[in-house]
Amino acid sequence: MSVAGWAIAAAAIVCIVLRPFRISEAWWATAGALGLILCGAIAPLAALRALGRGTDVYLFLIGMMALAEYAKAEGVFAWLAAQAVRAAGTSRARLFALVYGSGIATTALLSNDATVVVLTPAVIAAVRRCGAPPLPYVVACALVANAASFVLPISNPSNLLVFAGRMPPLAGWLAVFALPSLAAIGVTFAVARLAYRRELRAPSAAGGEPVPAPARLATIALVLAAAVVVATSALGGPLGAATCACGAATWLATLVRDRSDAGRIGREIAWPIVVLTAALFVIVTAVDGGGGFAASSALIDACARLAAPWPALATGFAVAVAANAANNLPVSLNLGEVLPATPAVLHASQAALVGVNLGPNATVNGSLATVLWLAIVRRADVEVTPLAFARVGIPATIAALAAALLLLPR
Repeated sequence: MSVAGWAIAAAAIVCIVLRPFRISEAWWATAGALGLILCGAIAPLAALRALGRGTDVYLFLIGMMALAEYAKAEGVFAWLAAQAVRAAGTSRARLFALVYGSGIATTALLSNDATVVVLTPAVIAAVRRCGAPPLPYVVACALVANAASFVLPISNPSNLLVFAGRMPPLAGWLAVFALPSLAAIGVTFAVARLAYRRELRAPSAAGGEPVPAPARLATIALVLAAAVVVATSALGGPLGAATCACGAATWLATLVRDRSDAGRIGREIAWPIVVLTAALFVIVTAVDGGGGFAASSALIDACARLAAPWPALATGFAVAVAANAANNLPVSLNLGEVLPATPAVLHASQAALVGVNLGPNATVNGSLATVLWLAIVRRADVEVTPLAFARVGIPATIAALAAALLLLPR
C-alpha cells in the first residue's frame, strides 16, 4: 500500500477515536474507506467483497437494535428501572446491585449496546426520582455493558467480528467462557462497589412513582425473540439472519398496531453504527492487503509461545491496550483477519476475545458502546470526566481481565 494509503487509514482511525469537530465516527470511517479506494489502496471490487463479508454482522446489529428499541417503546426498560428502585427501598447500595443485575440481563440477551443506549437513560430517570446521585449507577451501566458482553455470543457484536465465521456453537462457547465471564462480572462489580462506597452509604427516598408494566404480548414477543436467537446460537446457525428476522417481526407487529411507534423504532436504530462497521471492513481489508497486520500476527505468535499461563494473559492484556488506543471495533476486525493465520489460533482467539470485551472498561474511548454511553449521560447533565471514569475503570479492568484470563481452559 502506498504512503498515501497508510496516511488515509491512520487518519481515519484517529478521527474515529477522537471525533474532531464532533463529527460522527461513521462519516470519518466512510471518508477513510472512500479515500482508500480513490488512492488505489484497495480496488473497488475488493472493497465490495469486504463489505459483503460483514453481512452477518450488519444483520445482527440491525436486529438487536430493533429489538432493544421495541423493548424501550413498550416500556420494558423504564419498568425494569422502576422495579429496581422500588425493590431497593431506601438502600442506595441495594439499588446499585439491582441496576448492575439489570445490566447483566440486558447485555447478555440484547447486547451491550442495548444496555448503554436504552437501559442507561431509564436508570438515570429512575434514580433521580428517588433522590440518589446518578453517577455510580450510570458508571455501573457502562462497566457491566462490557463485563457481561461475552456471557453469550450475542452479547456483543464484536464477538462475531473476532471469530469471523468461526463462531463456536453455544455449548462450546459456554464451556470456554462461562467461568471467565462470571469472574469478570463479579470482579467488576466488587471494584465498582468499593469505589463508590461513600456515595452508596447514605439512604435515598423510598419507592418512587409506579411505572406501568409492559404489555403481556410485548413481553412474550421479546422472550420468544431471545429464545430464537439463543437457539440459533446453540445450533450454530446464522446469528445475523435470525436476529434480524426477530427484529423485523417485532417491528411489523408494532406497525400493525401503531405506525407512529413503528416509525420511531426505525428512526431510533443507530444506523450510523452499521455504516461505521461497513466502512471499517473496507479500511481493515486495505490495511491487511498492504501487510499492515504482520506486527499483530507476530505479537500474538510470540504470546502463544510463552509458558502457561502467560499466553492468555499476554494476549488478553495486549488486545486490551490496543482497544483503548484505537477502539475495540477496528481491533476486533483486525483480530478477525489475523487470528485464523496464527498458530494456537483457538486459544489465542479466546484470550483475544476476553481482551477486546473487557479491555474497553479502562477508558471512555475503549469501545463504541462506551463512547455512546458518554454522549448519553452528558446529554442527561450527568458529569463524568474521562479521568473520573478511568479511576474506577482501570483497576476494575486489570482485576477482571486477570481473573477471566486465568480461568480460560488451557
